[in-house]
Amino acid sequence: MMVLLFGLGALLLAFVAQVAIVRTLRPKNHAAVIVAVFGVFSFAALVLFAMWPRPEPPVVPVWADVARLALLLASISLAYIAVYSAIEDDSPSMAMVKMAWQAGDKGCAESDFRAVMDDRLFLDRRIEAMERDGWVARSEENLVLTPLGRLWATVFFKAQLVLGMDEGG
Repeated sequence: MMVLLFGLGALLLAFVAQVAIVRTLRPKNHAAVIVAVFGVFSFAALVLFAMWPRPEPPVVPVWADVARLALLLASISLAYIAVYSAIEDDSPSMAMVKMAWQAGDKGCAESDFRAVMDDRLFLDRRIEAMERDGWVARSEENLVLTPLGRLWATVFFKAQLVLGMDEGG
C-alpha cells in the first residue's frame, strides 16, 4: 500500500508542477518539460521512499519495494507522456474523436471525415513537431535527420526488430 501511495503522490505532485510550468513559462517543447519534471519527482520519490522508516523486521526487502515503485512511476509516467502528445498534437484518432464530439448526437459520416482530413493536415503537424523537438532539420527542400533523430530512428527500428513487427507498425 505504501508503494501505491508514494507513487500516486509523486505522480500527482509532478502533474501539478508540470501544469504550472507549462502555463506560466509556455515552453516550446512540452515533452522535454514533462520528462524532466516527472523524472525529478520520480527520483525524489524513490530516494524518499528508500529512506522512509519501516517496521522491524520489514515484510518485503526495501530494494523490492523500491523496484516496484520505480516500475509504477515509469509505467504511469510514460503512459501520461503518450496520451499528452496525442492530445497536444491532435493525432489522427484524437482529431476524429474531437470532430465527432463537436457534431453532437447526430455524429459524423465517414464522408465528413474525408472532406476535412487529409494526409497533409497530419503530415504538416508532425513535421513541425519533429523540427521543434530537434529530430529533423531542413536542408534546401529536404528534411534531414539530426543526431537526435537518428538516435530515435535506431531505437524505433531496433524495437520493431525485437518485437517482431513489420516496418511501420
